[in-house]
Amino acid sequence: MADKNELLADHYQQTYDLTYKLWEQRNRTFLILIGVIAVATLLTYRPADTNPLLVDWIAKLLGIEDKERIATLHNSFPFALLQGILLTVVFFLMVNLFHRSLYVLRNYAYLGAIEKDIRDALGLSDEASFSRESEFYWKKRPSLLGTVKYFYVFVLGALLSAFLVGKTVGDVINGSWILVLVDGLFVIVIGIYYTGYAWYTLRLDSKDAIVPARAESANNTMDRSGGSTAS
Repeated sequence: MADKNELLADHYQQTYDLTYKLWEQRNRTFLILIGVIAVATLLTYRPADTNPLLVDWIAKLLGIEDKERIATLHNSFPFALLQGILLTVVFFLMVNLFHRSLYVLRNYAYLGAIEKDIRDALGLSDEASFSRESEFYWKKRPSLLGTVKYFYVFVLGALLSAFLVGKTVGDVINGSWILVLVDGLFVIVIGIYYTGYAWYTLRLDSKDAIVPARAESANNTMDRSGGSTAS
């Protein structure tokens, strides 16, 4: 039967592998969300320019070459429905990004705690072993990396605001009050999840949130912080 140290090491590796997969999923979700919002914003603010391009692209994708059919598609394409679908996709991706980001950040804190357990079990103190995602990372992390999360939060917030405000105002101008009501509900829910994403990203990607305090000596202790990247 495997001893405690071996079980701890195996559990640590499994947790790290899971966290890395979630980290990749989180980053991919962020990029997709940014892309979808960018397209939706262009369709909202420049419909005269972007809508024909979109229809031409769809016609080419479907292999439609007849000019009359393409003209009919230009006049009958349900752009309002498309914007509603994009709004729903943005909501889904925002919820997914919040979930993945929080899971990744909490897993890094958990990895820091496991590293402490392993180091205590092995009697390690000043060695670098089993501190990759905690103390060692934060000691070697360039200060410039700490600003990346602020940039991500700002860019996402700016694009979300531009899209949601533009769509809502557009529906108000068009007198589509049912759509305005739907827009308002989506704005509230998306805003809640974005606020949660921003709060946890800025708060949990820090030394104090990741690495637990450990004893410096037998008689006195000192809190030491560390962590792993969230961006």
